[in-house]
Amino acid sequence: MDLLKKVELLLNSKTRSVLPRRRRTSPLDEQEAELLAEIREALLAVEVQERQLAERIKTELAQADVAARRGDREQQRAHERRADELDRYLERESIQAIDLEEKLQALEEKLALAQAAVEKEGRKAATIDAEASKVLAEGGIDVTTTPDAPQSPPQEIIPDDFSTDAPDVAAKKSRLSE
Repeated sequence: MDLLKKVELLLNSKTRSVLPRRRRTSPLDEQEAELLAEIREALLAVEVQERQLAERIKTELAQADVAARRGDREQQRAHERRADELDRYLERESIQAIDLEEKLQALEEKLALAQAAVEKEGRKAATIDAEASKVLAEGGIDVTTTPDAPQSPPQEIIPDDFSTDAPDVAAKKSRLSE
């Protein structure tokens, strides 16, 4: 592992260790959960209402049959009209229930994708953290030079205004002037 990779790895791990790990309790996550709960409640309410409407339709049709047996055409038509109205209303409620189910399914899919992405990022951060810990355990950053680069002692740069002096005197003057 080269020096730049080690430095980058250590910097990434250091910056990530300061940041808190993402938990699924942010305000947006709570909002998503509330929205899903509201949609589920609305869906259940629509289903209950559909059942009630179906029972009322059955009752109206039964009453229309009773009126037909008695020969009361006016009552029979009134019950049939109510049954038709209830049937249309039931159809609208069914369409609403289907829409709510589709919305709920889409939101649940988005939530599942978001949770999968969070888990993936968590695993990625854990891997980077483990690599950084391994590098730190091995002794940190290894500052060794490559074999093809010649190693020479650092040379002191002497400013031009001390160039007429002896090298050791010029070096002392240079250090004092800094």
